[in-house]
Amino acid sequence: QGIDLVAGGRNKRTKRTAPKSDDVYLKLLVKLYRFLVRRTKSQFNAVILKRLFMSKTNRPPLSLRRLVKFMDGKVSCSFALCRTTKSL
Repeated sequence: QGIDLVAGGRNKRTKRTAPKSDDVYLKLLVKLYRFLVRRTKSQFNAVILKRLFMSKTNRPPLSLRRLVKFMDGKVSCSFALCRTTKSL
């Protein structure tokens, strides 16, 4: 006896290609970063796009205090957050 598989066999790995949220601003960010990934060869933009697709549990909030502590001493660096920012 066998297992009836759809043509192509088992799906070994799936990943999100779009966010599940209906947030308009998130969709605009996705549209922007899709363009940037397509037009530039920057790995940074690809990582940001991937993180925009993540579920809410994989995007835990970050407090401003922790962000300031993390960026301490990094004067000329810029950063991007793909999560909720809390001011405590």
